[in-house]
Amino acid sequence: MNVLETKNLSKTYYSKKGSLAYEALKNMNITVKKGEFVGVMGPSGSGKTTLLNMLATIDKPTSGDLSINGTTIKSLKDQELAVFRRRELGFVFQDFNLLDTLTIKENILLPLALDKVKVKEMEDKVMKLATSLQIQQILDKRTFEVSGGQQQRAACARAMIHQPSLILADEPTGNLDSKSAKQVMDALSLLNQEQLATILMVTHDPTAASFCERIVFIKDGQYFSELYRGSNRQAFYQSIIDTLSVLGGDFHEHGSHRA
Repeated sequence: MNVLETKNLSKTYYSKKGSLAYEALKNMNITVKKGEFVGVMGPSGSGKTTLLNMLATIDKPTSGDLSINGTTIKSLKDQELAVFRRRELGFVFQDFNLLDTLTIKENILLPLALDKVKVKEMEDKVMKLATSLQIQQILDKRTFEVSGGQQQRAACARAMIHQPSLILADEPTGNLDSKSAKQVMDALSLLNQEQLATILMVTHDPTAASFCERIVFIKDGQYFSELYRGSNRQAFYQSIIDTLSVLGGDFHEHGSHRA
């Protein structure tokens, strides 16, 4: 079953006078099956952020179709879309997006609290996830009392707590050192393997990308190619590096640590 499917998804920006200004995305066709862990890579300006914003239902495509878990997104009204986004999608951001006024536990529970889930059920779910991601010892701490890696693992738990159809991760290791980055990627892999989470991650980091099962490369707003991991992660990492060099362009810092 395809959790995510786009058909000829395009985004065009126009000037105030109505003339064509910029084609950010052109006829993008991507499918992600249930339980897949897929990465999206491409040079700066390739359309990764535009794609992610449309998949997150934050931005609307100029043309084409997007369906998530069998629901055609353009058929939803604004209020329906807000509820759909809250229940069907989980988000992991580069800058964590945790609330400083809440404890780590309260941050993780936020999606369930919004849907008024019973307290006992919330307690059971948060302890199970926190133990799995090895953050049970920081649940009562505030965000400023824990490391960046711990904050991001808490964000992973928050993204998964309501068992969404799809988790969207935007440069989840972008603000982390190599040790913390590995812990976060291990956490996402764990959610994918143990909780069968379906994950799509945008990243510029080849090391983070090597944790995915498949990488989709885009360039100039269009599909370029894709790679499958197979059994050898080191070989996959090298293939990612090779593809990035063929793509050219600016990728910010390449992975500072080997896979």
